[in-house]
Amino acid sequence: MPNLILIKSPGGTATPQTFPLNAGLASKTSIGRQKTPPDECDIVIDDGKQAISRKHAVISQGQGKFYLESLGRNGTLLNNKLVEGKVPIKHEDRLKICDFLFRFHDETQVAPAPLPANFLSNLPEPGAGEATGEMTTIQHTVNRNAAQQFLEVQPTERLRALLEISTSLSRMLELEPLLPQILETLFGVFKQADRCFVIMLDDAGRLYSKAFKARRSTMDDRFSKTIVRRCLEQMQAYLSEDASSDAALGAAQSIAEFRIRSVMCVPLSTSDGKPIGALQLDTQDITKKFREDDLKLLTIVGNLASVAVENAQVHAMLITREKAQREIELAKQVQLGFLPQTLPQVPGYEFFGFYSAAQTIGGDYYDFIPLPGNRLAVVLGDVAGKGVPAALLMAKLSAEARFSMLTEPEPHKAIGVLNNQLFRGIGDRFVTLAALVLDPVMHRVTIVNAGHLNPMRYGSANADFLEAIDTEKTGLPLGVMESFDYDCVTVTLEPNDSLLIFTDGVTDALSPGENGESFEMERVTKAVLGDGAITVDMRPKAIGERVVAAVRKHAAGRAQNDDIALVCFGRVDSPSGGPATGVKLNAPRPAT
Repeated sequence: MPNLILIKSPGGTATPQTFPLNAGLASKTSIGRQKTPPDECDIVIDDGKQAISRKHAVISQGQGKFYLESLGRNGTLLNNKLVEGKVPIKHEDRLKICDFLFRFHDETQVAPAPLPANFLSNLPEPGAGEATGEMTTIQHTVNRNAAQQFLEVQPTERLRALLEISTSLSRMLELEPLLPQILETLFGVFKQADRCFVIMLDDAGRLYSKAFKARRSTMDDRFSKTIVRRCLEQMQAYLSEDASSDAALGAAQSIAEFRIRSVMCVPLSTSDGKPIGALQLDTQDITKKFREDDLKLLTIVGNLASVAVENAQVHAMLITREKAQREIELAKQVQLGFLPQTLPQVPGYEFFGFYSAAQTIGGDYYDFIPLPGNRLAVVLGDVAGKGVPAALLMAKLSAEARFSMLTEPEPHKAIGVLNNQLFRGIGDRFVTLAALVLDPVMHRVTIVNAGHLNPMRYGSANADFLEAIDTEKTGLPLGVMESFDYDCVTVTLEPNDSLLIFTDGVTDALSPGENGESFEMERVTKAVLGDGAITVDMRPKAIGERVVAAVRKHAAGRAQNDDIALVCFGRVDSPSGGPATGVKLNAPRPAT
C-alpha cells in the first residue's frame, strides 16, 4: 500500500513513522498543521513556529499515478526542488515540508526512481584538488518483486560519518593509516555492505586493491575489474541492485564468481579529472541492497577521498623529491671534493680554474697533479652526458687519471694507460681529455689531446691566440678504442705566455631566445684579446675571468645547456726574480 514515511523531524532524526495514503481514484491526502475538523489534515505536522500552513500540501491519485501539489506559503520541496503546480511523485522520492522530511513508498511501481534532478548541484563544488568530471548514477534494478530489505542509516549517523571522514581526510597526509580508517567508517555507515575496497591505478594503468575490509574473514578479497573499469572509463558513479543479473556489464559469470549482489562504485580522480582509483562497496546477500541515497553519500566521500589521496600522493612526492635533493646536494659536495681545493703555487707561474655544472652535478673535470721531478700535470676532461651518470664516471676518471699520471712518466703513455683503464669500465660512454705536463724549470709544456678541444696558446711576442697543438696530433677520446697510441707535442712558454683549456660548455653556451646563438670560438678569442681599443691584462687569471664573464654575458641568464670547466695558466715574472724551485698546491681555488 502506498504511504509516506517520516524520516526526519525538526528535532533531528525521527523514529520512522508510516502514514498510509488514502485509496481511491478521487482520494486525496492532505498534509499540514490543522488538527481540528472540518478541515483537519490527514497527516498532521507542526514545528511550533507556524512556518507550516494549515493545509500545506496534497497528494492525489489519478490514472495509476500519484501527484503532489503544494499549497503552503513556504513551499514544498520534492527531491530538493520547489514544487510548482501539480507534479507526479514516484517510489523513493523525497518530500520536504520545512524541517519535516518524508519518503514516498510505493512498491507497486515498476519504474526505478531516478536520482534527484539537482543531484550534481548538491555535490561539493569543484575546487583545489577535487574532480571536475561529472559523476552520473547508472542504476540497474532487478528482481523488483523480491523482498526489499534495506538496512537504512539514519541521517544523523550519515552526517556524523561524513564529518568523521572529512576530518580524518583533512588531517592525514599518509595513505597507509588513512585508508583503513575510511573503510572502517564506511562499514559503520553502510551496514548492508559485506566488503569495502579502495582500488588504485598503478603507473601502468593496472588496477590493484590498496585497502580491503570484509565482514567475515572467509570472504574473497578479489574485486570486479569490469565494474571498476567501467566506472573509471566513463567517470560515472555506479549503482546496481543485483550485479549478477546486470546484462549491461557483460560479465555476469565473473560477477557471479565473486558472489556480488548489490554494488556501488565511485571514481577517484585528480584535480584535472585524471582517474586514480575508485571506492567500491558490495553485498553478497540479495536481501541487502544499496539505494540512491547511499550512492549519493559515497560519491561525496569519493570526492573528499580524491582530494585526500591526491594530497597524500603530492606529499609523498615532495618527501621523495626532498630526499633526492639532499642526496644530490651530498653528491655535489662529494664531486666538488674531487676538484682541486687549492691552486698550484709555482714560482714564475700563475693558475686559474673554473667549474660550473649544468645540473646540480656534472661530468666535466679538471685537476692539478704534482709529478716527480718538480713537474705538474694539468688535466681537463669532459665526460659524455650530464647529471648523475656523468658525475659517477667523472669520479672514476679523477682516480684513474692520478694513478696513470703518477705511474707512467711519459705523458702520452700515461694517457694510453688511462684509456685502457676506462675502456674496460665505462660501457658505451667516452671521455675527451687534454693533459698538459709543465716543467717549470725548462718552461716546457708537453701536451696530449684525447679528442678534446685543442688547448689555446696566448703568445705575448705577437699578441696572438692560436691552437697549441695541430689537429693531426689529436687522438681518439678515451674509452673508444683499447691500446690506442697517443701522440704528444711540446711547447716552450716565453715570459707572459699562457695556455687556456676548456670544455665545450664554453663554446656551446647559448644566448636567450628560441634560436639562441652559440658562443663559439670567435667570442673566446675576442674575450681573451679584447677589441683592441683598450689595453687588457694578459695574466692567466685575468684571461680566465674575462672568458667566464663573456660566457655569462652571452647567456644573459639562460640556463646552462652543458657543464663548463676552464683552466688557464702561464708564465709570469717570478716574485723573487730567480728560477723556479718546486710545485706546491696551497693557494685557495677561486670560487666557482
